[in-house]
Amino acid sequence: MVQDAFQLDPTRLHLFGSFDSANLVVRFILEELEMDYRFVEINRANRMNRSPEYLKLNPQGLLPVLIDPDQKEPLFETAGILLYLADKTGRLAPQVASPDRGRLLSWLFFLSNTLHADLRISFRPERYMSDEAGMPHLAAALETRIEQGFSHLETAFQGSAGPYMLGSTPSILDFYAAACVRWYQLYPAARVFDADRWPALHGMLSLLQDLPSVQRAIAMEEIGGSAFLEPQRPDLDEAALLGT
Repeated sequence: MVQDAFQLDPTRLHLFGSFDSANLVVRFILEELEMDYRFVEINRANRMNRSPEYLKLNPQGLLPVLIDPDQKEPLFETAGILLYLADKTGRLAPQVASPDRGRLLSWLFFLSNTLHADLRISFRPERYMSDEAGMPHLAAALETRIEQGFSHLETAFQGSAGPYMLGSTPSILDFYAAACVRWYQLYPAARVFDADRWPALHGMLSLLQDLPSVQRAIAMEEIGGSAFLEPQRPDLDEAALLGT
């Protein structure tokens, strides 16, 4: 029952999501940080995300949501959750006084406000345009913007001192960028990620997908195949994907 899902343990973190949705990147981080949490599945087929109980957590009815007993309110918005977890644990992101903090913030909000946003629109363009004749033009413009976004990321990775965005170890940026690459290859239709065009990004993905935390997360999310390179599309209702 819907009500049962919202009977929470006041001592634990709770991640609300649906399989292979935008909550996936949060699960990567929780697993990498080895944090104790409970995953609460939100079934979109029965509009659980529109239930009064869920709308109290996120009034938009979107995923993911993280509840931390240390916080007065639920956290939503993917980038905000990732930054919160990194700052809470002091891992996977430079500290506030670090000279690398600005780089982290710039690329984190680029991923959230530009690349992830463009991917979301490309997946459900009818939510943003009612003119069917204009849909192909919107799709073409979004494809250009998304590819430009990957090119911007490629430049940033090439300018890094290591295989990851901030150097030799992964950060929340790498996990978020990898999730965006996964979605790009799967939705709205299968596409190939061009390793020759974005080699530094491709190299990061090949390292990241072998991490034990990523392997645990994709097993929990019932994802077949590789996480980021040549991923398999899950057998899920389209309305449950990308947190839309």
